[in-house]
Amino acid sequence: MEERIVDDEFGRGIRLKKTKDGYVDVEDELAPETETEETEGTEEEIAVILPTEEDGEERAYSMPAAYDEMDDEDLVDLSPEEAERVRKEKEEALRRRKEAYESACREGEKLLKTGSFRAAELAYEKALKLDELATEASVGYWRAKTANFTDPDVLTEEYLEGGMEELESDLGVLATEIIKREYHDEFEKRYQELCEQEAPIWERVESKQKERRVVLSKRRTKSFILFLCSLLPLIGMLIATAVVGLKNFSTPDDTFVLPTIICGSIAVVAFVLSLVVTNAFFNACRMYRMNENLASTEDGKAVLDIREYKAVYEGLLLAPKTEDFGETEEDGEDAPDEPDEE
Repeated sequence: MEERIVDDEFGRGIRLKKTKDGYVDVEDELAPETETEETEGTEEEIAVILPTEEDGEERAYSMPAAYDEMDDEDLVDLSPEEAERVRKEKEEALRRRKEAYESACREGEKLLKTGSFRAAELAYEKALKLDELATEASVGYWRAKTANFTDPDVLTEEYLEGGMEELESDLGVLATEIIKREYHDEFEKRYQELCEQEAPIWERVESKQKERRVVLSKRRTKSFILFLCSLLPLIGMLIATAVVGLKNFSTPDDTFVLPTIICGSIAVVAFVLSLVVTNAFFNACRMYRMNENLASTEDGKAVLDIREYKAVYEGLLLAPKTEDFGETEEDGEDAPDEPDEE
């Protein structure tokens, strides 16, 4: 029999006993032990401490200190000396990685100041691989790639489909907010240029769209009326053919054979005409939908492209979240108080 007890002066224990039959008995640890036939066959006994509430607070279970020292999987089953050596090696590798990251960022900043944007881009690419967050490297990389944001479309072109959500995911929220704050004027200038570029094209597209809409709307209404007019006779002749045809079985002579053939022939002709009219109606509906779709014309596609760029710039022009920049208490004290609302 094996017994494992976890001491806790604040807790109360229960005793779990596994019998030879595979059952588990639960007993209060404070209850006196009794020797019975059932307990004689016990294979294993485990005492478990249940946490209790003291002074209104529930005590959480804490792992032993040995687990605190070996919280890393690499340190499991190592002696204290080996664990300490591994820790130091990891700390040294982390320190060298940090130094390499900071060195690459300093190099990229120097190259940016000299206007060597391509070389700066390569330096920041190296820095991005050395840090998971890499806020400074992300900002510097896009400064280099956009020539210090003199060509901000280079950034927006990368995120026309994913939008701001993908941009923040790739760059990081903090790096995105820094870019929004530092280059707000450049983004606003480019946004106004896009608005001016879109205005005349959209005016031309909208004017032509309205003209076509009037014609196509009339055509769609006319074809729909013709569709109904062709459908009703077809249904009527099909019913007449069925009624007259069934009468052939109720008379001994061929009185209703000829009327059945005539009604059936007229139904076939009506069916062909309804197909022609239905095709015209569907084409009218298709033309109307195409007119409402901006992508169906070259000018419309140009408007859509401009609006995709504008959507990204609108996200970049949103006010940055100042709390994400980690303002210090001194900055908060120096900031002027906001006027009270009346």
